[in-house]
Amino acid sequence: MRPNPGQRTLIPLMAIAICALMAAAGCAVAAAWQHSHHPAALPRPSCGSAHTHFLTARTQILAADHGALTCFVRAARECRSASLGITEMGVDTGTDYVFSIEPGTTPCQVTQDSRSYSANFGGSQGAVITVRCHRTAVTRAGVMLSCRGRDVLIPARVSVPSPHSG
Repeated sequence: MRPNPGQRTLIPLMAIAICALMAAAGCAVAAAWQHSHHPAALPRPSCGSAHTHFLTARTQILAADHGALTCFVRAARECRSASLGITEMGVDTGTDYVFSIEPGTTPCQVTQDSRSYSANFGGSQGAVITVRCHRTAVTRAGVMLSCRGRDVLIPARVSVPSPHSG
């Protein structure tokens, strides 16, 4: 009995199809794993939001939702659940942050979620990055945090008067 020449080409085509399916499945699993381990969006801040040009150990808040800074400072002092959104604005790029206080730990823990953005070429957003912080002090000036060796002050009040105030 002679082999059918059409069967010889069928086996390599089936092997290619199986490899393609396995590769597609692998990509789907990798995408699902990455999506499940990196939040797609920043959490909604319970205290409200504020804006600054530089988020450092000497942060100056330019504007904030009414009561947002007081809410966050009080929660940090008492180590109870609360979060604050801060936008660090550049000319056409910046970073959105959400600082979340996690009660029940000693010392009090804070999580910093951040996502960069750009208004250039139609706009874009980076991936959400999560960093553990430690509350190092709560004073009249605000909440001092250490986030991976970077000192960050969340001020207790807006530093620059708004153009609408007196």
